[in-house]
Amino acid sequence: MTCSPHPATFRLLDAYVGWDQQEAYGIVGFDAPAGLRLAHRGADPEGPTRDRLLPWFPDPRLAPGCGPCGWYLLVPGERRLLRRDGCGGAFTPLWPPDRGPGPPHRPVSVAARGHRLAVVESGRVLVWRREGEQLAGVIPAERPRWAALGPGDEVLVACQGSTDLRRFDSTGGFRGVLRTGVPGEIIGLRTGPERTVWLLTDDGGRLGVHRGGHGRPFRPVTADELAAALPPSTLTSADGNGFCLGEKGPEGPETSCFTWQGRPRDPAPSATDVYETGGSYLTALIDSGISRCRWHRVRVDADVPAGTAVAAEIVVSEDGRYDESDWQLPAPGAADFLVDQPPGRFIRLRLRLSGDGGSTPVVRRIRLDFPRVTSADLLPPAFREDPAADDFTERFLSLFDATLAQLDRVIERYPSLLDPAGVPDRALPWLAGLLGLSFEAGWDARTRRALLAAAPELYRRRGTPWALREAVRIVFGVTPVVDELAVDRRWAWLRQAVGAFGAEWEQGGEGEQGQEPGPGPGRETGPGQGLGAVRLFGRSASRFRVGGTALGAAPLRAFGTPDSDPFTAHAHRFRLLLPAGSADETALRRLVERQAPAHTVGSVRTGGAGFVVGSRSTVGVDTAFVPLPVPVLGGAHPVRLGRDGVLRPGPRGLRRGVGVGVVSAVGMHTQVS
Repeated sequence: MTCSPHPATFRLLDAYVGWDQQEAYGIVGFDAPAGLRLAHRGADPEGPTRDRLLPWFPDPRLAPGCGPCGWYLLVPGERRLLRRDGCGGAFTPLWPPDRGPGPPHRPVSVAARGHRLAVVESGRVLVWRREGEQLAGVIPAERPRWAALGPGDEVLVACQGSTDLRRFDSTGGFRGVLRTGVPGEIIGLRTGPERTVWLLTDDGGRLGVHRGGHGRPFRPVTADELAAALPPSTLTSADGNGFCLGEKGPEGPETSCFTWQGRPRDPAPSATDVYETGGSYLTALIDSGISRCRWHRVRVDADVPAGTAVAAEIVVSEDGRYDESDWQLPAPGAADFLVDQPPGRFIRLRLRLSGDGGSTPVVRRIRLDFPRVTSADLLPPAFREDPAADDFTERFLSLFDATLAQLDRVIERYPSLLDPAGVPDRALPWLAGLLGLSFEAGWDARTRRALLAAAPELYRRRGTPWALREAVRIVFGVTPVVDELAVDRRWAWLRQAVGAFGAEWEQGGEGEQGQEPGPGPGRETGPGQGLGAVRLFGRSASRFRVGGTALGAAPLRAFGTPDSDPFTAHAHRFRLLLPAGSADETALRRLVERQAPAHTVGSVRTGGAGFVVGSRSTVGVDTAFVPLPVPVLGGAHPVRLGRDGVLRPGPRGLRRGVGVGVVSAVGMHTQVS
């Protein structure tokens, strides 16, 4: 019912509020958020069925190989292992008769992943590389039943009578035991991305799918969760006579069927007895709390595929007693109808589902409105004097009331369309268009919602390092370092000092040999900084100039005009630094181009192989920063001027020691030993 302090005006029947179930036959899903449906045939009415899980957990004799059409087929009776590579092809022996390891000894099941292959035999598991050309190892096991090949050369083995998984490498080395704690017996095993492990169990005829992994407990999951996490194979059906594969042919989808010996056969007719063909559900007496209540409307929210039907029947009574002839039967297929019953405090609903066995209707929710309130209540009393006419007027105006109510609900929900967390995934591009955002094709819904939620703050601080870092963090999940190259130019610093040096800010005046002039006559001293107090552009320090720069104190550049260096070398330029493999560089560059200010030039740099302080090396233990040996002209290892040595000391004298990130660069002034 409604949770407001006002009197209740409707009653819901669903998995969240409850279905008020009294009797049910052939219908399941009373606790499922998806809704009610017809039960599955067989020992497990709740499902899922074994046929539905075949694409993910095939028969133990089958294993998908490389490519969409690659399959391995184990023939236990003939002790052969067959392989099929291309679409439309036949199964051929994996090992020719004239070479190979010989037939399998009491084969049980087969598993494959990429170019690795595992054959489970009685008492051991054989692991092959290069699609059966190289034997990697033999794993001894007691009554092995299933095997799965995981990432990192890992092999998982499930033995009969145990729900624990034994871990090995391909050579047979034991790695430990993975305890699952799942009920029943494991009848299917496979691995997935992010080192996940998926199990199919049989607990007294009830099938269950469980997901877990290393450091993660196993928990039950639904078939829909399995389908969303793992891509299905092309296996469509399997029975005692063989199996069928659904593949892409030259003229569209086609089905290829084979016997369990690998020979082609005609497609078998598809099974149509997956679900029950009929079921019913009866509620208990639903109390309105109003004496002689006039129940108004019944609405059924359901999906009704072709070949299925849903029918809702109701009866109203004041004391809970009624006859079978009192039931109101709506028109066939009616999912929204008025209650045409005498007033009464209680109502009871009977739901009937029917199908063809191959599909089922799904009822998500049923809503019962009471008491009857229509726009006829706004009419003058003269229009309601005749009871028969009054009843017709109410039913007639209810048609318009229902249409207007739907429009009112759309208007009420319109503000929620601007909520990134509440709109459907398909509405996210539309919402982004309102905000002027564009999405990459590879971004998932979670990334798009996060960008939409952060859009106001990103727009407010657009063009700042924070906005660029935040955009990269949302899209790629890693916070980059924004390196503004302007802070590296030696000729653009406003230095702080207790006694500020005067500066000769004259055209071409820089002092002798690029030295900074000290205090002297006619120059102001004292705390402070600003134009005229410090040098903004030391041209001799940014580019080598004959007659003004000390040897080795500035780089040599043979391009551009020296006078424009302060504006072209580093101004308005930045660099984005990220760890190696953390983002797609092409997509990252596109994002940087869109987020960077128009007057700037940005570049992207990701880490790679090289020297990293603090990762695998410790300064003072296995490495040391030391000055280069004293350079000597000539000899067995002559130095190069301007790089390995200087002819005379700079304005600050000889450099003593090493300061990382201050005056030294690894490979220039230092060596790692």
